[in-house]
Parts: sequence; C-alpha cells; structure tokens
Amino acid sequence: ATVLQESQQQRLATLRKVCRQHEASHKTRLPPLYTDLHANTLNRMYVDDRFSLLYCEVPKVGCTNWKRIILALSRGDNQSMTIPASQVHEIQNYTKLHKFDAAGRRSRLGGYTTALFVREPMERLVSAYRDKFLLTSGYYQQKVYGRYIIAHYRTNPSRESLLQGHDVTFSEFVSFILDPRWALYQDVHWLPVHKLCQPCLLPFNFIGKLETMQRDAAALLAKIGAPSWMSYSDPKNKRSSASMTRSYLAQLSPEAKWKLYRFYYEDYRLFNYSPPHGINIK
Repeated sequence: ATVLQESQQQRLATLRKVCRQHEASHKTRLPPLYTDLHANTLNRMYVDDRFSLLYCEVPKVGCTNWKRIILALSRGDNQSMTIPASQVHEIQNYTKLHKFDAAGRRSRLGGYTTALFVREPMERLVSAYRDKFLLTSGYYQQKVYGRYIIAHYRTNPSRESLLQGHDVTFSEFVSFILDPRWALYQDVHWLPVHKLCQPCLLPFNFIGKLETMQRDAAALLAKIGAPSWMSYSDPKNKRSSASMTRSYLAQLSPEAKWKLYRFYYEDYRLFNYSPPHGINIK
C-alpha cells in the first residue's frame, strides 16, 4: 500500500474505532436506513452523480474550493474554478442529499465515494474568529452574534460596540461558545465537525485533512476519476497557523482552554489530533 492509502486506512480505522467506543458507552445502535441523520447534515452533503461523489461541507476547511470543484465537475468546465468566493456560496443549484427520497439516499450512501475534510479544531476555531469577527467578511456574524456577545460578556461596553458588534475579543467569543444557554444557536463556522457531518452515522470512506490538503485533494480527485485539468489550489497565505492559534489560546484562562478542548473533544478523538499545546489532560 502507498503512504497515501495507509494514511487513509489509519484515519478511517481511528474514526470507526472511536465511533464503536462511543456507541458502546451510549448504548446506541446505528439507526436503520440512517433515519437519524439530521436534516442539517443532509443539507450539508453535496452530491455529484456523474462522479459518484458525496462531500460533506465543513466551513473553514477549504469548502469554498471544494464547492468550485463540485460546480466544475457538474458543468464539465474549468471556468467554475475561478468563480469569486462570494458567488460560490450564493449559487443555489447544488444538488444536496436531502432532495432524494430514502431509497435515493441509501443507494448513494452505499455506493459513492463519501468524503469529509477536517482540520485541527483550535486552528479552525481561530480561523473562524478571525474571518468572522476581525474581517469585514463577517458582517452577518458581527451583527447577529457580535452585538449579542458584547452585551452579555463585556463589562461597560461602549455604545458603538453594542450597535456594531465589530470588536468582539477572542476571550468573549469563547465565553459565548462555552455557554450552554446558547448551545442551539451556534454557527456552522465553529460547530464541531461531528455535529455538522455525523461521521458515526454516515459511511465516510475518505477523510482528508487541511494539514495535508494538496496530497489528499489530489488523491480524492484521482479516486473519483476527475478530469486531469482539475486541481485544488491552496491559498496558504490566508491560513491561521499553529503559532497564531497558540497566541490566541494564550489569551484564555486555563479553565476556558480546558472547556474549549472538551467542546471539541470528539473531533480530537475521531480525527486523531493531539491535544493542543498547554492543555494538561486530566
């Protein structure tokens, strides 16, 4: 087996092992015909029937590029590879798994390449924070979440901050995420991957990682028989690095860091990431 095949086998074996442990400890069986699949998850599953591909969208793990690729596959052209990011997310005519009946879902889940791309959870979180609260691209999150976070977690906020929601600190953001009162109102950009894609219920047979994206993307495209002109372009310069993530985590109390690790604990285990620097496993 190649290094690539071995890494896929290891990732899938880890995923299945952790899912089995989870099943044993929660006394849950896999539901018949995936009836328990959350409607939101079905709506995250992109379908390409021509290349027999299912892809679960995880924000902050190269999903803009993957949507471009899915468009290009369905249209059979390379024009789609250059669509601006803002337009990629506005396009409505993607085929999603929720539009099929039970038999249609079952046949695709049973026979297609079913892919999921993941990322070190804290790096994904920092990337979401920077993108949505420090840059203008997060206008919606600043208006919806930012004003709210400032009102609840800041002592004596200024009138401007309450109106704009534009200057949320990382520590305030984390307080909001960890507050159980708002568990149902969290945004997909920072929700754990296991909640977005339900990897213990769906038969994923390909797991890519942002950390090895070029290699993994090429492997997935080869696996589905994508046209040779198609490749994944990686805008590394925009990425939140490990050192940047460490500097953000350093702003948190040890207790907040520990709770944040618990928040993403399933993702750490399912996708075999080491606990973040400075977190002492109790």
